Amino acid sequence: MSSRYLSLSFIFTYFFLFSYIWALPEWTVLVYVQANNNLSAFAEKNFFDMATIGSNTNLNILVQLHDQQHRGTWRYKIDKNNMVLDTKIDGNVDGNAAKDLVDSMQWAVSKYPAQKYFLVLWDHGIGIIDPIWGKVRPDQKGALFNIDTVMAQTNPRIQIDGITIDCHSKEHRGILFNEYSRTYMTNYILTSALEEIKTKVLNNKKLDVLGMDACLMAMLEVSYQTRKYAQYLVASEEVELAHGWNYAAVMGALSGGKVTPAQIAQSIVKSYELYYKDKIQFYTQSAIDLQLIENIKQNLDSIIILIKKCSGTCKSLLVKAIKTARHASLQFSAPNYIDMHSFYAEFEGQLDALKSQYSEYAQNFSDIRQMLEIGTKLIEESVVASTAGKFLPRAKGLSIYFPQSNSIDYSYAKTEFASESLWIDFLKEAIA
Repeated sequence: MSSRYLSLSFIFTYFFLFSYIWALPEWTVLVYVQANNNLSAFAEKNFFDMATIGSNTNLNILVQLHDQQHRGTWRYKIDKNNMVLDTKIDGNVDGNAAKDLVDSMQWAVSKYPAQKYFLVLWDHGIGIIDPIWGKVRPDQKGALFNIDTVMAQTNPRIQIDGITIDCHSKEHRGILFNEYSRTYMTNYILTSALEEIKTKVLNNKKLDVLGMDACLMAMLEVSYQTRKYAQYLVASEEVELAHGWNYAAVMGALSGGKVTPAQIAQSIVKSYELYYKDKIQFYTQSAIDLQLIENIKQNLDSIIILIKKCSGTCKSLLVKAIKTARHASLQFSAPNYIDMHSFYAEFEGQLDALKSQYSEYAQNFSDIRQMLEIGTKLIEESVVASTAGKFLPRAKGLSIYFPQSNSIDYSYAKTEFASESLWIDFLKEAIA
């Protein structure tokens, strides 16, 4: 066979593949809905909003639904003003196994291929804290959330029947709560599902956008564990109202085509702001560039190393300053979560005061302050868009676990961030 023939064959093959790729819709969006709980009615509203836009040549809008009214798994393609059943899978599936999520994404990619993929996890969420199914409801003593916030806002999104805080729970951090089977998608399951989606479904490509239409998920720890599997994360530092995202605006931004992952992530944040700014004032939403999260972790480790270098009086002064800064930082309806940016700002202020009073340790304080300034810039660079209501002006898009008491959640040490960073060692000293 001549080299000329091989060259022509290669050209034709390349041309065919190039033409095939560009003939595909630009986006496939899969909204993975766990509505086996008190959010079922709000899921229906979100579907209606998606259908006001509907799928087109640029966009596939897909839904996998688990809800309290229908047994099994229901998969839909949402067209203009129409929700079309694609597949119904019988069986008592709760939707919270890794296989459930992987199979759902496999269906989306194989039947509705596109140039870019956007996965949204829709349901309750409680960040990195480990819940158990117990007898104490969230409106009683011992609840996970700040009671005043919950009751004042009567927010169904965070009223998870039977979920309470247990600092010694052996379960894992969860999202996608099924109140009927009393299961949820654990930290380990979610990470393993995302890894399989990347390696086996997307041929070692990351999701372009990972959305979490759920409460309290815009955390450094959550970002860290998803950084290998998606380019951008869109989530909220604070609780979300049950209405969740403005899906008509989200799908509208996608439907015209020629929109980058960064642009759609930013668009979601903007549409969230426009949707809620005249309704409530405790909302947050942020878009996070996950490729920069490793830099934030390394910077945080550097800060902790500098703190550890101090001893004696210098160390005592720093621990006191850290506790003061933590107390003054912005915390959310889950009181063990604080905004990282506000903590850094408060800590810097404490260091400035110490420098003026204890000149013998001025260099130590200056070195830490300089590293905090670098960390602040890294947070600002990684959060490519953020919004917050008037009650949360210091929310800058990324929270971190920093408990108020001298007890660290039992399984926090098992999280990827805690095991690979110095943060948990820092906490043991800071809250002792």
